[in-house]
Amino acid sequence: MLLIKRFSAVFAICGFVILTTTTAIAADSGSKYDVVGITLGMTVEDAKQKLRDFGIEEQSIYETRMSYSYSDGVNHNFKTDDFVYRIIGANEARYKDGKQYSDSITLYFSPPPEGGRLVGLQRLMLNGIDPVTGGQFKQAVIDKYGEPTAANSNTLNWKFGSGNKNCLSASQDGTGVTLPDNSKNKSILDMIFVKRSGQYRLDLFRVSRIKNLDECANMLEFKLTATDTKPANSVTTTMIDIPSWVQAELAAGAEVERLRKAAVEKREGKGKVPAL
Repeated sequence: MLLIKRFSAVFAICGFVILTTTTAIAADSGSKYDVVGITLGMTVEDAKQKLRDFGIEEQSIYETRMSYSYSDGVNHNFKTDDFVYRIIGANEARYKDGKQYSDSITLYFSPPPEGGRLVGLQRLMLNGIDPVTGGQFKQAVIDKYGEPTAANSNTLNWKFGSGNKNCLSASQDGTGVTLPDNSKNKSILDMIFVKRSGQYRLDLFRVSRIKNLDECANMLEFKLTATDTKPANSVTTTMIDIPSWVQAELAAGAEVERLRKAAVEKREGKGKVPAL
């Protein structure tokens, strides 16, 4: 039985900037699967440059930084060095006749010691001004990426990388991609593994058909609110490298545990037995 304790994180905003906690490794992703030129495994600076190339102004790019906290058993204010966890970039919204067009991209990066690489992306496009139909939008993405690995009436899903299964959803059609929700203190480990008594069971997956992390695919998914004949005025694009994100989280947890043990040993080495 493989167990790992849940570890905590601290958030801060910059760019204003923010601080929090999470973990990941760089992904092996084909350049075929990009969103406006952004691919999994990119560094922070390369991804930020792609946002600029896409036309997002520097003042509209916001960083969220994060660090991990730990304790020596007495002092509870130890923190790791902070790192870039998330970047949000948004084009300036346009309005016409009471309708809106907006386009925002959120990027998620892996933490140290194997960090600094893009492991998750979400793009939200709202177009109430001049949308194409759902059918036209689907055809455009199929023209770019080829036929999807999985699909339903309003979702197109591509799987790539070494794995070929959706480890995030038990849906029979193979669709369903979400990212960790830090507002609910959820990490990628919460989404992948069963947790018992505060510890992750690395041999038990939330999607029961999964038996090994190597089965988990990288995924790109487009989800439309429209049918083929209706305006595609809201589209969510999500891309994720599950194996790299999980491995980085585990590596970060191991590093925090190493720092915690070192802090405990240092504190105990300074302790003095009182006069008896």
